[in-house]
This record gives sequence, structure tokens and C-alpha cells, in this order.
Amino acid sequence: MVKEWARLFQQGRESCEDDPRPGRPVTVVTEENVRKIEKLVLADRRIKLWQIDEELQISKERVGEIIHEHMNMRKISARWVPKMLTPFDKQRRLQTSKDFLELVGDNIDEICDRIVTVDETWVRQYDPESKQESMQ
Repeated sequence: MVKEWARLFQQGRESCEDDPRPGRPVTVVTEENVRKIEKLVLADRRIKLWQIDEELQISKERVGEIIHEHMNMRKISARWVPKMLTPFDKQRRLQTSKDFLELVGDNIDEICDRIVTVDETWVRQYDPESKQESMQ
């Protein structure tokens, strides 16, 4: 492939982008479909691509493209979340933090001691003693 690229550039090619290929144009990615998918995702953040596919009769590949490229979202812990915060989200977080600080007042140390930031997960280690136990 590198030899092919080198030959094309020696012949005068200047673009690194793919040439347009013949075939059916993608007509599914429309503003209307983006809005429909956005509505479904915001209603249920745990929705699967195949569920959207069945409901809107759009291929999973196009649904994934719309969610990733047009809605700028990704899936984390089985939920669709925005890749970047919008200015509205940033403003909402700022206001929530200010409201919290106002609510706390002078009792900041007492309140912060009560806040749980992670869940307690117990991880047990099991070392099998024999090959028979490890097969189980």
C-alpha cells in the first residue's frame, strides 16, 4: 500500500483523502433521524443500538454513526453520555456547586465528612489449590 501511495504522489496527487467512490449515497443520516435518535437516547440512556434499529428501521451502523459523530456521545458503563459538556451543562454544574456551598454555609467540614464519593466494593481473592479446583 505504501508503494501505491508513493506512486500516486509521484504522479502528482496532492490529497491524502480517499477519492469519492461510486455506490449508494448515505441517505439515512438526516436531521430528522438525528432528532429521533436523540429523543430515544435521552429518554433511556441505556438503550441499545439494535433497539433503535428495530424502532426506526435504520441499520445499526448508521445509528452508531449518528450517535458517535452527530450527537457526539459515547457509551460508558452501559449508558450513553456526552463526550464533552455543553455550555449549558457547565453552567448547570457551576450553579449546583454554588447552591451546595450556600446550603452548607459554615459546616463545610461536617458535610464533607458525610459525602461518599465511591462505593465500597469487596474484592475477594481465591487461589485454587489444585488443578481440579481451578477447573471449577
